[in-house]
Amino acid sequence: MKFIFRVNPLYVLLHALNASQKREPFWGWYRFANHIWERSPGLFYFMSGQPEASLYLKQNRLSPIAQQADRLLRKTMSTPQVQRLVKETENYRKSVESQMENNQHRASSIVQDLFGRKLPSKTVTVFLTHPNLNNGMTVDGNVIVWGHPEEYPNYSTVYIFHEAMHIITKHDDSPEMHAAIELLTDNELRIRLNGTGKYFDFPGHGELQQLERAMLCPVLRALYSDQHA
Repeated sequence: MKFIFRVNPLYVLLHALNASQKREPFWGWYRFANHIWERSPGLFYFMSGQPEASLYLKQNRLSPIAQQADRLLRKTMSTPQVQRLVKETENYRKSVESQMENNQHRASSIVQDLFGRKLPSKTVTVFLTHPNLNNGMTVDGNVIVWGHPEEYPNYSTVYIFHEAMHIITKHDDSPEMHAAIELLTDNELRIRLNGTGKYFDFPGHGELQQLERAMLCPVLRALYSDQHA
């Protein structure tokens, strides 16, 4: 499996404006975003992915507000704030790309060993967003979006492989599959790559932890039995 890392400036901007973000990429961004809202609340809601945009539609038609948003986006892309946002994301891309180049072979071997089969020979494009904001999901079978503060060494490697496992398992969204992926990547891959740590140091999705512990117990018992047979 090969990963190609890209920065799409428009996506970087819209992700930073998204209403679900709890932090700002750098100080002053909220003030900048609020200025967009003051100029045109309906357009801001539209660009930030909020349903309140529909309140500004005429006859429930999307095209007028979409055309206005396109013009506003073109102007916004040239502002110093967005230029800084994109530049910092591009620097982050270089960092993640370097980290993955160092870890790719070893991480792939670990995941293949744990998964029990060879990883597919396919290319996945990873679109990066600002590292101070949270992002991480598969868009389809060939695209991952990612961005997150590095909470421990090789953090991006671990979670890009986490998202890759969702692709490999054909987007099986069952709790059992997601729990298995967290055990494989968030825990075992993290520990093996870094040579330290223990399970559940970083709990991930809290609602899955009880299931993960239940899945892990039979595995540990089997390993203990093999070692003491």
